[in-house]
Amino acid sequence: MSLLRHLPAAALAAGLLLAGPAPAADAPPPPDVHAPLAMEAGTWDAEITFFQDGQPSGSARGVQVNTLLANGHWVTNDFNIPATGEFPAYQGHGVWGFDPVAGAYVNTWVDTNDRAVRTDYGYWHAPEQTMVWSSKQPDGNGHFVDYRFTEEFRGDKRVFTAWQLGIVKPGEHLLLRIEFTRRPEAAATAAVSAGDAPGR
Repeated sequence: MSLLRHLPAAALAAGLLLAGPAPAADAPPPPDVHAPLAMEAGTWDAEITFFQDGQPSGSARGVQVNTLLANGHWVTNDFNIPATGEFPAYQGHGVWGFDPVAGAYVNTWVDTNDRAVRTDYGYWHAPEQTMVWSSKQPDGNGHFVDYRFTEEFRGDKRVFTAWQLGIVKPGEHLLLRIEFTRRPEAAATAAVSAGDAPGR
């Protein structure tokens, strides 16, 4: 005899509601969801400005090489800044794309400044051609620090801006702004061949 016959109808209904429909893992993503990834592909020269208390406090130059995976659904970022008199050498690596399960863009980032992996969640604002990211990262002292990033796409130019949200005072603190200029493809290929792009 089936045990189902002995279960109250309400319990069966509740179980069906909890189970719900199977997740649509293969549902098509929104139109043009991968467009910003293609916009970021290429080799970019970076002009970095650091800020302290809202004022510029230093600058550096670097190179970012962004590579689309074959299906165009994910892009890898390799960012290198050579050592200067003010700052040690910096190396960062990220992978991002649209995650259909999260319903948002997801980025993972590791670099030589932090011991922890940073995970960012982003939303694409097509009319403004701007990606907005938010992130929460442990600071190693028992706090989670919130960050907000924007990336404005302007063809062969793009501007990345980073803010930290205060722990005690929840205002935004400008951390840095990076102005990227994409190299022409022929110049980028020559630079990679010469070993210039990764560190310059």
